This record gives sequence, C-alpha cells and structure tokens, in this order.
Amino acid sequence: MKTIKYIFLSTIIASLLFSACGEDYLEVTPTATITSDRLKELGSESQEAFIEVVQPLVTGLYSWLIQYNSMNLSSLRHSDFGHLSVMLSTDLMNEDMLQNTSNYGWFYSDYDFTKRTNYTHVDVFMPWNYYYKLIKSTNDIFMLYNDEIDDPTLLVLKGQAFAMRGFAYLYLVQLYQHTYVGHESDPSVPLVTDLTPEAQLTNNPRAEVSKVYEQILSDLTQSYELLENFQRSSKVEVDKQVVAGLLARTYLNMENWSEAAKYAHIAREGYTPSTAQWDYINGTGFLDINEPDWMWGADVNSQTRIAISGIVNPTSHLSSVSYGYTTAGNMEKLIDKRLYDQIPESDLRKNAFNGQDTALVLCYTGGTLKLSPYANLKFGFYAQRSADNFGDYAFMRASEMYLIEAEALAMNNNNAEAQNLLYEFVRTRDPLAVKSTATGTALRNEIYLQRRIELWGEGFSYFDHKRLKLGVTRNYPETNHRQDAMINFDAEDSRYRFVIPRQEIINNNGISEKDNND
Repeated sequence: MKTIKYIFLSTIIASLLFSACGEDYLEVTPTATITSDRLKELGSESQEAFIEVVQPLVTGLYSWLIQYNSMNLSSLRHSDFGHLSVMLSTDLMNEDMLQNTSNYGWFYSDYDFTKRTNYTHVDVFMPWNYYYKLIKSTNDIFMLYNDEIDDPTLLVLKGQAFAMRGFAYLYLVQLYQHTYVGHESDPSVPLVTDLTPEAQLTNNPRAEVSKVYEQILSDLTQSYELLENFQRSSKVEVDKQVVAGLLARTYLNMENWSEAAKYAHIAREGYTPSTAQWDYINGTGFLDINEPDWMWGADVNSQTRIAISGIVNPTSHLSSVSYGYTTAGNMEKLIDKRLYDQIPESDLRKNAFNGQDTALVLCYTGGTLKLSPYANLKFGFYAQRSADNFGDYAFMRASEMYLIEAEALAMNNNNAEAQNLLYEFVRTRDPLAVKSTATGTALRNEIYLQRRIELWGEGFSYFDHKRLKLGVTRNYPETNHRQDAMINFDAEDSRYRFVIPRQEIINNNGISEKDNND
C-alpha cells in the first residue's frame, strides 16, 4: 500500500495499469519521468496535460473490474477474473446456488466452506488483495490533485475515483464482518485513504464497521456531487445515477429506509426492467450492456483479456451451454430446489432454470447437451453470440433498484406504495401477477423472494441473507444440495465472514492472529 513515488508519462500507461502485482505495478520503462509533486503543479500550469495523466488511470479502475489474474501469479488461478469472481464465491456461500460437482475444484471450497479453514491459501488472499489494490489505485489518483484544480473534466474524473473507492470499501466491509446493524462497533477492515500516513500502513488495525460506512458515505456523497452534470460516453463508466445506486445499497444495509428509497428511485429513473434477456431461445440474454435496465457493466469483446483466456471468465463458470468449466468440466451452477419451486409457472424467469428432469438444450457447438436438474440457463445466452466466451457483464441493473425501493418503502410502513411498486415490477415478468395486499413481514418476504429470483447469480444473495439475518438452510426434505455441503447455520456464524489472509497479518502489525474471523 506504499505510495507510488513516480508515474511515467507514456502512451502505454493505460494498458499497463493493474497489469502486475506489487507496489510498483505502474512503473514501466519511462520516456519521461515526473514526480507526483510535479504532476500536482500541472494541475495549475496545464490542466489539459493533467487530464492526459489522470484519464487513463481512471479508465484502469474500470478495467480492474474484469481483471484477468489480479494476483499476477505464474500459476494462474482459474477463479481469478475480477469482481465477478468474488461475487460467484459469495453466491456459492449461500443457499440459493449450488455446484453439482467438485470437479477441478474451482469455487467448490466456497460452496462447502472449506476455503476459510486455511488462511494461507492463495484463494483467501485474492479478494483482500483485489479490493485493496483498487483502493490503492484510487488513492494514487487523489494524491495527484491539489486544491487549485477546478477543471470540470478533472473534477469528474475525481468523482469517478471516489465512487470506485466507496464501491471497494462497500464490499470489503460486508465480506469481512457481519452486517451493519448490531455490529456497528465490531472490527471490520483497515481504512487506507490518500491521507493515511505512510507509517500507519504497517500498523493499521481493523476499523469499526461504522467508521468504514462513514468512509463509504463520504466517498459516494462526494462522487454524487462531482458527477452532477456528467454525461458519460458508455455504461462502463459510473455516473450520478450509478452512484445513487451505490448509495441505495449502502443505506439499505444501514436500514436507513428513507434514504435507501430516495436514492434507489433516483438511480432507476429513465430505465425499464427488460424482459428479452430472460428468453434463452429468442431473447438477447444476459450478455448485452445495452439492455434497457442495465445501469453499469463491463463491455466485453473477443479481444478482452478474460475472453481471450477462454475459460478464466464468468461465462466459463456460470453458463450451462457455453464452452468452459460448467460444460466440459461438468461443474454446473444450479438453483436451489425450494427457490425454484416458488417461481410461478407463468413467470418468464422460470424458463431461466431447468426443472427437476434432465433436459436437452442447445449448446455452443450448435448441437445439444444434457442439462442437469435445476441447472441455470440465465447465463446460457452467451452461446447465441459466439462459440467464444465473451459477453457483457452487469454490475448494476434497474431491476435491483425497483426492489430496493420497494423493500425500503415496506420497511418504512409505506405499504400501499410498496405494493404498487412491487406490482409494477413483477408484472413485467409475470403477466398473471396479482398486486399484493400483504403488509408487514409478509410483504417484506414477498419483496425478498423477488430479489432472490431476479438477482440470482449476480452476487446478492450472500449479502442479503447476512443483512436480513437469515443464515443458510441447505439441509431440508428433498434438498438438491450436495451431501458434503448440506449445511445449516445462522447469520451470526463465523462461516459467514471471510478470513483475513495470513499475508496481511504478517505485513500489518495492527492485526494479530487473534483478530481474525475464526
């Protein structure tokens, strides 16, 4: 986490961002060198030149979301492909998703909870390293700024960096501690900002949960203000509405229902819940960033590194019909039987999952393959584009915002508004849907069921169960979970927290062995 002392101006700086591991991963053979102090001076001498420095650094923050081999290991981990790699890990740590075999091993130790038993394992290091590298890169950007910079483009770039730092801390605080309410004073993760003294980096205790949330809100609020008039060029970038969505997620965790509803509503304005992405045969599928309800995502093509890899990407591990570990490795991701049974037959999302019988489906070869009972087709649509494993990835959709707003309204006892909004959303998925008349807990349960169905496989169930204190229930009559992972435990169980990697305990005198999440 040491401050980078020099940044080199080069035409290849953008492509090299995040390309290697360690403290000096931005340092390349220079054509010219400029100290960070000199770069700050550029802010007043030539803000146009300063933009040329900062823009590729911010672009690199977005590239990091789909980073191939983020740990830069010579022996590549095929489960290391960016933010969605961590999200798949968390989905398999809940009850709504299961993996039907332990073949090749990738992600199975998340599913059976054995990964957390060895804090020296490289897979334990990955999420910690991944999000802190993102934070370090945002801090490096902030350290280039001075108070005199007022160029609108530079302020927008700063706003985007604030959003990405808030985003990273929002995931860290949820991964390494229980939910906000009831754990406000519990130890979470170390806070590192551009203002953190260098001496503190090696002696930095876990900050309280509430302090990390204060940092998240500070970063996101500053971002929201700086992006007020920003019109982005693509959905790859964050804008004011995406930041509103991140604020909605944060306030939902904090049970600040009024603010959660407010920002979720702002976030979804102008977006509509799309239906074509749920149609495996005739629809567009979950592969197109241009879908009308996609708010933020990664625009992937055949030249994107994780696509070139063939099998080190979300498609390989999630799609039941594209080439990869799921098909060739027989590692299908299945929906929990109890959840599947709760999806009405008239709901178009039912078709995104196989039922209890083995089925033949179209695959990447143009032929057919056998689909296991309860296997998903939600992420099967990539085969419709190409035999190559590339398709766009969603980080935020308006559908989530509808459901955040509905939940927050219901929790604030605005039952009629919550019922109306829930019906407005559900009828886009189920033409036979009837508006709910439920109130209280019953209404909240209906809304949460819609979250589980709609957002399955997108990295929400683990965090939702934690904040709702629902725990994990896999062992029930007629369960389809595997015997070695048929585990039940409550939401306060230590298994619902990631362990801090041994490398951090070695390097950081502020965290000892007894401070870990055992």
